[in-house]
Amino acid sequence: MKYLSDKYLIRIFLLLSFSFASVGCTSTNSLEQTNANKDSANIVLSKQQNIAQAKREELNNNPKKAIFYYIQALELDKNDVDVFCQIGKIQNSLNSPELAIRAFKQALTINPDHIPALAEVGIYYLEQRNMNKARTLLERSVNLDQNRLQNGNIENGLIELDQDSPLSAYNVYAVLNDLDSQHEYAREIFKLLLTISDDLSLIHTNLGYSYYLTHHYVLAEKHYKEALNANPAFERAKLNLGLIYVRTGQYNKSIQLFKQVMTTAEAYNDIGYFLLLDGRYQEAKYFLQHAIDLSPTYYKKSHINLENVQLYLHEIEI
Repeated sequence: MKYLSDKYLIRIFLLLSFSFASVGCTSTNSLEQTNANKDSANIVLSKQQNIAQAKREELNNNPKKAIFYYIQALELDKNDVDVFCQIGKIQNSLNSPELAIRAFKQALTINPDHIPALAEVGIYYLEQRNMNKARTLLERSVNLDQNRLQNGNIENGLIELDQDSPLSAYNVYAVLNDLDSQHEYAREIFKLLLTISDDLSLIHTNLGYSYYLTHHYVLAEKHYKEALNANPAFERAKLNLGLIYVRTGQYNKSIQLFKQVMTTAEAYNDIGYFLLLDGRYQEAKYFLQHAIDLSPTYYKKSHINLENVQLYLHEIEI
């Protein structure tokens, strides 16, 4: 896709992201207040003053006002990649991914090696299920960051991260490596993240899933429990730990975990479906029938799954 010009991009942000009503005075203001606002509007701020004001607006939870001042800073210096990235981050917080990605891409047209922008665009492409572009950009952001940390002296293995490292990019890149069966490399990244990330529940869960993929269930269980120690409400860890218990035949434990995030009928159905996929048909039949008994009119999925189990069992008998 052809990039927009700097000037046009700035106008897009100004039109779509900033409401002048949110920063201006109302029609009922006094004449003195109106005149004061006119006088203040005539004051031209420097780039740094605009950025400082934008940061104050962010701290005061006024994201649209912050964008306005960042745009004013760009009018004075259209090549400031950090300002474009800050606008992108705010747009993400406002659930405007298309505007956010424009800002990050504009940053990359100015500096193709800008690590935060590479990370954000890579994650965006992953969310769009464009795996090839996502992997390319995330790998580049990780490699550039490692080069930064090692001052250009590339050594064997990864070096510890710091607060300037794109932690989300490292996490997603590790997940992609896990899916590509590069488990040892993925785990090396996850373990680095455990020393610096604020979201330990997510990292432990991802590391647990990495061990689950290679059937190291004891280690997987350990990390899922660590995830729940960090955040007892983290549903993904509960579901993944529940699958470990299904895999190892600890059905009561799995039901108790699943029931914390779904109905009892759904819990029995999901366990039955997992057992069906695993070829454990007699056990699957028990759980699916129980799901139907718990919710005979609503739970149509269980009927379909049970019919599949009956077909498999019939084939075995023949």
